Amino acid sequence: MTPPGRRARVLRGGVSVAVAAVLFVVVLPRVTGAHWAVVGTRLGQLGAGEILLLTAVWCAGLACYATVLVASVPGLRHAQAVTVNVTGSAVSNLLPLGGAAGLATTFAMLGSWGFPPATVALSALVTGVWNVFAKLVLPLVALAGLLLAGDVATGRLAVGAAVGVAVLAVALAVLAGTLTSERVARGVGRVLQAVGHAVLRLARSPRRLDWAHAVPARRHLVIDLVRVAWLRMTVGLIGFLGSQALLLYLSLHALGGSLGPAQVFAGYAFGRLLTTLPVTPGGVGVTETGVAGLLVALGSDGDTATSAVLLFSGFAFFAEFPAGAAGYVVWATRRSWRRPLAPPFPPAGLSPAGPR
Repeated sequence: MTPPGRRARVLRGGVSVAVAAVLFVVVLPRVTGAHWAVVGTRLGQLGAGEILLLTAVWCAGLACYATVLVASVPGLRHAQAVTVNVTGSAVSNLLPLGGAAGLATTFAMLGSWGFPPATVALSALVTGVWNVFAKLVLPLVALAGLLLAGDVATGRLAVGAAVGVAVLAVALAVLAGTLTSERVARGVGRVLQAVGHAVLRLARSPRRLDWAHAVPARRHLVIDLVRVAWLRMTVGLIGFLGSQALLLYLSLHALGGSLGPAQVFAGYAFGRLLTTLPVTPGGVGVTETGVAGLLVALGSDGDTATSAVLLFSGFAFFAEFPAGAAGYVVWATRRSWRRPLAPPFPPAGLSPAGPR
């Protein structure tokens, strides 16, 4: 007999897949006015050279994000970073709220290569912060680009930019204060602890949290890692985001689109925000509908926008599944990478010269 918890997970997964299917089949064409016959014809007309170019850009993005992981896990090789990235991403995208499963996969793989849980947890925390700030910054850059391109009414754009800047400024101030002030760190810990307890009460869980003391205690570890790794993590993340935006731009123009870089980047930035919605695995369906709708609003025809977004998702989302399977095979068979578990990672273990 199937355990209740497993039945609930299977049910949630089935509902999410159904929602994604409805979004693709019904909502997406209604939002964009696209016709599936035209979309299929355009995708079928892609040449081998165009597919190879898009594949090369996608691979470049994977290599750039691997740099982020290498910088945040001292001693990690680039090939290992690519392997753990594609495998963890594939697991995360298989399920709604699959981030926990993807993180567990990352812990297992890095642990088998000798990296202790403390090192992996610190890397996950810092890279997570970098990704969150990237999702806040991207819309601001996109708004500035649209303003320069003259595609959005200046008044509305100014309001949106002001709100975005305010949110980003508050978030940056909280992060900086957490990293530099024990008083602020304890305050942030108390707020997080209160929110966590509220969620646990709703879930009727007896568990108690002690984040008010845990946040300041781990602050020094975070500071040491950020001090030596921030530049490489930032450059790697910019390279990844830039290659992804370029992938969407090339997809649109390979299918006959004519939108400029500012409009396409705005669509990409909006899509990054939509990936945070846990309605479907990886936000699939939700993201495509939102991005295609925005591209149409910015001047693209519905068939071209829909075709381009589907082509982009074929690389950015669906290609991760075979890549993740290949990564799992590499991890399982590459015995030369296996190492005994290393001792806990202390702050002093970070060389001023940075990770290798």
